[in-house]
Amino acid sequence: MIKQLLITLLLFITVGITAQENRKFFYATVQDEVSTVSNSHIININTKQGTFTNNNGEFRILAKVNDTLQISFVGYETKNFVVKINHFGIQKNYIQLKKTPIELDEVEVKKHNLLGYISSDTKHIKSKKEINAETLNLPFAGSRIPTPAERRLHTAMSSSAGIPIDPFLNWISGRTKKLKKLKAIEDKEKRIENIRNNYHIYITHELKIVKEDVNRFIYFVEEANNFNYYYLNNEVTMIEFLQKKSEIFKELNPKNYQ
Repeated sequence: MIKQLLITLLLFITVGITAQENRKFFYATVQDEVSTVSNSHIININTKQGTFTNNNGEFRILAKVNDTLQISFVGYETKNFVVKINHFGIQKNYIQLKKTPIELDEVEVKKHNLLGYISSDTKHIKSKKEINAETLNLPFAGSRIPTPAERRLHTAMSSSAGIPIDPFLNWISGRTKKLKKLKAIEDKEKRIENIRNNYHIYITHELKIVKEDVNRFIYFVEEANNFNYYYLNNEVTMIEFLQKKSEIFKELNPKNYQ
């Protein structure tokens, strides 16, 4: 009975991983009637994976035809976008959000004894002491908060009991391998966002990479065999690396760089 259960579980996991591998990156820009919308939240309802738009309103997410993407941001109507086959072409995809009015709660103005002078008014203003992990001197206060992928992977590889049964079952079922793959994708996304946010202007104005090639060039740089993520902490080294890769990129795409 246990053997049959394990076989069934492995079958479901294999099917799930295969379905995920059939998905490829979908690229789009989120905008409103005036400009692009940065930091909007995108989630693939079918896979429950999410991401955010960058400063230019751009994002990418794993998807396939008929997947539904939910796009939301404060002050805008949440929109469901169904991915079609033509959205994986060479043309750019734009998703437009509609603004919604925000009703504020009624504010009651009370009388006060302030005179308009900082030196005297500060004595009459009472402030509440902030209570958080750091002010309470809790262990690990101020440390970096793990990402969702890191938390899931840590949970899968650890056990609350004395005997490490859960990590073994997760390894047998393939869940740990899948979570490591998701963690790798998340790390890759971070590196790409780092390059895009910090070097976008340099890439377009100094390296003269045309606008429609910027995303391809950034992925070209990150996926290079000799790319080291430590470069991201050294601006001079990173700029030199981008310069070298731009020359190779232009040689591979002579049509736009003659």
